[in-house]
Amino acid sequence: MADFVGKQFTKDEVADKVLEQYDEEQTRVFYQCVMGGGGYDIHFGIYKSPTDGVKESSQHTTDWMMTQMEWAMPTPLNASHRVLDLGSGHGGGSHAMAQRFGCKVTGYNLGPGQNALNMTRCKELSIDHLVDAKVGNINDPLPEEWTDAFDAVWSCEVLCHAGDKVALFKELVRCLKPGGVFVFSDIMGADGADEKALKGFTDRNATTFMGRPSMYNEFLKDSGFMYVTWWDGSHHLERYFRNMLSQIHDNREEMTSKGITDQYLDNWVSSLTERADIQKEKGVFAWGVFVARKPLEGELVL
Repeated sequence: MADFVGKQFTKDEVADKVLEQYDEEQTRVFYQCVMGGGGYDIHFGIYKSPTDGVKESSQHTTDWMMTQMEWAMPTPLNASHRVLDLGSGHGGGSHAMAQRFGCKVTGYNLGPGQNALNMTRCKELSIDHLVDAKVGNINDPLPEEWTDAFDAVWSCEVLCHAGDKVALFKELVRCLKPGGVFVFSDIMGADGADEKALKGFTDRNATTFMGRPSMYNEFLKDSGFMYVTWWDGSHHLERYFRNMLSQIHDNREEMTSKGITDQYLDNWVSSLTERADIQKEKGVFAWGVFVARKPLEGELVL
């Protein structure tokens, strides 16, 4: 099971490592338990209450991203709109958007096992007529038939796996309709952070290179997007890392009964402890939500 100690990967290597990290049966169990709290929102969280755990905080992130996307849209999101969920994972974002807006959502995700979980849940929620999940690699060109096809693009904790972020962003500009919105979150290094300080993350995650908030703002501009906003949620990270540790402690017996090894869990405990401590002491990680738009015809990009 995935261990990436001292490694970062090229654009051509990273897809196989992402599958190893997320789509093996045991790793799907791990992420759904430790980051999803048993749910389908497998990403970092926003804390609104002292009693919030990983599940509640992850759901708050999904809600906050939907709100930001909705406000940036030129017209209210509704059943006539089509959204691309880039790196859709277990499908939490897809489910939430389909339920809240009634829009059609196309998930694009590397892991067939994750996609199957996503679609099983869609059937349980009676939204399988609104959501689909296609297997695809974000480090390859997106389908040609998607040109000007989507009203919005959503991506949650995926872009750290993108080898050429500007090339991917240009692909997303192509796939959006004029005025379409791009909302994404990602785990990053803080501006000025040394890559070695991020080792607690990169040792457990199949990354190419970790972005920085200032980099992403430049990448958006260089690829033809109009910047709308960057919401900085980095102050939530330490608590989230420590909540992940609690999830491992509280659910270890169940996870090992499903084939996850003690060594795998111990490696995660070491990594999460390191990243929580260094975040508290030095604030080397950044995380938050970016919003951008594809310009309308003739609209000036500043």
